[in-house]
Formats: sequence, structure tokens, C-alpha cells
Amino acid sequence: MNKIITLSICLLVITSSFASNFSDLTFSKDGDKSKMEITLTLKDVKAGQKLSIKDEKGVFLFNKTIIESGVFYNRFDLSALPNGTYHFEHEKEHYVKHIPFTVFNGEVDFDSAKATVVYKPSLRVKNNILYLSKLDLNKDVVGVEIYYTPTTDKNYRLLHSEDIKDTVKIERTYRLSGQHKGNYKVVVNANNGETYVEYFKI
Repeated sequence: MNKIITLSICLLVITSSFASNFSDLTFSKDGDKSKMEITLTLKDVKAGQKLSIKDEKGVFLFNKTIIESGVFYNRFDLSALPNGTYHFEHEKEHYVKHIPFTVFNGEVDFDSAKATVVYKPSLRVKNNILYLSKLDLNKDVVGVEIYYTPTTDKNYRLLHSEDIKDTVKIERTYRLSGQHKGNYKVVVNANNGETYVEYFKI
């Protein structure tokens, strides 16, 4: 069923183009409401950002990489979607904006006031020290795991794991042993259910 929906959404994307003088985030219904055609407008996008649609289980129904900077609008026909809860994701360099909508009995309903922002973690390594920072405005639980392997066989061993709670501005430093030269993997489980993974070598 998910594959059918994915194909339907991709085929029913009508137009993608750029314009000016649009607000930061707008929706408009096109023509007969029963057709469930809407236009999503995003202001100040950058090339390389991503726009996607996911269902309530996190399954991708549509995924597009924006190829040109400017103001972006995309027209969708959502009539292939069954009743349920969905959301658009606009992925920027430092955060992801979630824009929820519902489909019920042939009607699509957006509430931009319920849009949320999830900030991505920032990681850097200097002098065998790993610096991690992340904004978490909801102060949810954020999990951090650090793995290590001395080889390239991807058989990583867990070195450190912690859950960070009730913190808006997360800032952590981890001293990495100079005797453990090799490959590292950092996994950050964000409060939106998504997982961020980054690799580096010392």
C-alpha cells in the first residue's frame, strides 16, 4: 500500500517553481476542494535543502531535493492519500521544520500554528576532543552514543552512552583517548524520533 501511495504522490506533483513575494509558509487549495489540490510555499530556501511528506509511521511518501535558492512553491494533489495524519518536512542545514496535516473524507486540513522545529546536532572534533551541541526547546530526552573501531570493518564497539534530559541548550565535550586511533561513529537520537549519525577519524 505504501508503494502505491508513494508512486501516486510522485506522479501527481503538478508543478515546482520559484517566485517572489510569498510569506514564509503558506498553503492554498486549488480549484475544487474535492480534488485535494494544495500549493505549499516556502520562503528563503537554499539549494540542497529537502522537502518530503511522511505518514504517521515515518514512511516517506514524497522526497525532493530543492535545486535552486529562492522562494519555492510546489503544487500537490493529495487525493491518493487515505484518511490519516501526515506531515511535510522542510529540512534545512541546521534544523528540520515539521508541518502537520490531516486527511479525512476527501478533505485536507492544515494548521500552520502546529508546525514545529527540531534542531540538528552540531559535532566537531579538535585535539582529540569531541564537541557536541544541540538546541532542544521542548527539553525532551536526547540520546547520545559514541562508537569506535580501530579498523575499517565497521565492527564498532560502544564506548559511551547517555540520555540528556530537561536541557534546552545541550553542550557536551568528550575526551577521546589518543591511544584509540581509528574510526568513530556518533549517534544522536533526537526528540522527533529521527536519528542523526556522523563518522570521523582520529
